[in-house]
Amino acid sequence: MTIPERAPTGAKKKSFLGRLFSLALIAFILVIVLFGILVLYNNYSFHHPTQAEFNAQVDHAIETATNWIVQHPDIQGNPPLMFMIGDMADMSNDPRLRSYVQTYLSSPHVRIPGRPQTWYYAHWADPSVPLPMIPADMVPRLGWQDSWFMYATSPDRVPLSAEERANMFNPTKYNWGTRVHLQLIALDIYRHFNGPSPELNAVINPVAEATARDGFYDFRVSDSYEQRIAFILAAGRPDLIRSRWVDRILENQQSDGAWNYCWYGWCRGVFEFRFGEGDQGHSTVQSAWALYQLKYKHQDWIKEHYQ
Repeated sequence: MTIPERAPTGAKKKSFLGRLFSLALIAFILVIVLFGILVLYNNYSFHHPTQAEFNAQVDHAIETATNWIVQHPDIQGNPPLMFMIGDMADMSNDPRLRSYVQTYLSSPHVRIPGRPQTWYYAHWADPSVPLPMIPADMVPRLGWQDSWFMYATSPDRVPLSAEERANMFNPTKYNWGTRVHLQLIALDIYRHFNGPSPELNAVINPVAEATARDGFYDFRVSDSYEQRIAFILAAGRPDLIRSRWVDRILENQQSDGAWNYCWYGWCRGVFEFRFGEGDQGHSTVQSAWALYQLKYKHQDWIKEHYQ
């Protein structure tokens, strides 16, 4: 009787490693293909609503979002969101938002004795509120984000360090993620209260372009998605906004007028996952601000993208 030869142990191991490598390669290729499909889905649409349909969608979204906002006074604890709501009130002169801002100005969130920064919070919602000087020794305690925002509001009243000022006005230091988004809103605030200039444009344009690059590849309609669009529009760069991005914001509004903080549990951070509503106030105000800006400041963009 002939006894069959056994394959050498080394050959079996090599064959197993080869199959494992093939499976890993196939999985990698599938991930790349899926990512490419999602990026295409995020940036290109085969269906374009008419201009009348789009305007009706925007009007409905603004109406339901505004109703949601004014029913949630807890938002008033976030001063940058009140800056956006104040800007929406100025654009639209909506009495609901005007009343909401006045309620905020009478709340314990602003104009707190011994805390001069809270006058800036009030000023963001209502520019008629006077601004005090911020003591030099207080600026480092504010943190880089608040110190940037306050300096942007009134550069002559906030003694920002030379290093932080250089960081804030560096056009290329931050290239992606939350840091570049917050740099852009700081520059937006500066532009809002101090006006545009060629020097500011030289900084704000590359920062807005870096933010738009994020938007091209980040297909998750999470809090950061709406944030990018709102901040880019505030920077005066509607040319960087793709119509597909706005369509997806409209598609993802909830029936109650709010937007979810996360996208199917995948939140603004690359490794941030959470199930539940999250901070709907943050995502809703930013989405509404983006839509208000399109309606009241960027009609030319609408005419260009919707016929």
